[in-house]
Amino acid sequence: MTTSKHSITFTFLLLASLHYAIGQNGPQAGDYLRLADDFKKNMQPDSAILYYEKASTAYEALGDTEQWVNAYNQIGVILTRQDKYEAARSYLDKALSMGLASLDTNNLTLATTYISLGVVYNAEENYTQSLSYHFKALDIRLRVLGEMDAQVATSYGNIGNVYLNAKAYELAIEAHVKAMKIRETLFGENSVEAMQSYTNLGNAYREKKDYETSVSYFGKALLNKIRQVGIRHKDLARFYKNLSDVYYLMDNKVEGDIYKAKYEKALTY
Repeated sequence: MTTSKHSITFTFLLLASLHYAIGQNGPQAGDYLRLADDFKKNMQPDSAILYYEKASTAYEALGDTEQWVNAYNQIGVILTRQDKYEAARSYLDKALSMGLASLDTNNLTLATTYISLGVVYNAEENYTQSLSYHFKALDIRLRVLGEMDAQVATSYGNIGNVYLNAKAYELAIEAHVKAMKIRETLFGENSVEAMQSYTNLGNAYREKKDYETSVSYFGKALLNKIRQVGIRHKDLARFYKNLSDVYYLMDNKVEGDIYKAKYEKALTY
């Protein structure tokens, strides 16, 4: 595999900063964690995992369980994105065991572990187990953060997506509506956050075969995106496609063709 010049330069700079830190103070857990986070953001997963492992070892030696759990959570997320679900579960199960043994039951890092396990089980189509973990995360977030919080909205959205995959459409809609109301209150109807809920509800109503309502929500999501990026942007393509697909399902070929043409044009921007 060819390594880009940018990737080599980025890696060199990160490692140089670590060597400087070691020369000044000796290796620090926070230095390893920062490097791991940077590698993750720059899509270098193998390097990220390596330094999350180093961070976890350093934090374990320091007795900092929360950061140890956090490092394993991050490894689990990376492995899940690589579709390595068994390996992801191994790290996340260890994080959960350590978290339950050492952290407060209301700890938000523990909630993240539950969410990450919920994502893995959803990907494996074990929806009952996935929902169990997502509801545990939601309970922690509600207790710690209260109802009107972005993280609570995210948990409702996660639950809605699992219900959608499980074909429990009414329950999916109920969860996504809760997420939408929180996001609209916190960020406004024209926000990126609300747009995500509109898209989720468009998907849920489409699967329920309530096409009129699906079009309404997909239309709101499209208008939001246009306000954010303007009328000529490639990111509009998927929003046009959502509308085109639903109009075809409604046997409305005229509107379907209009949005299909918009979709194809957006791909050229």
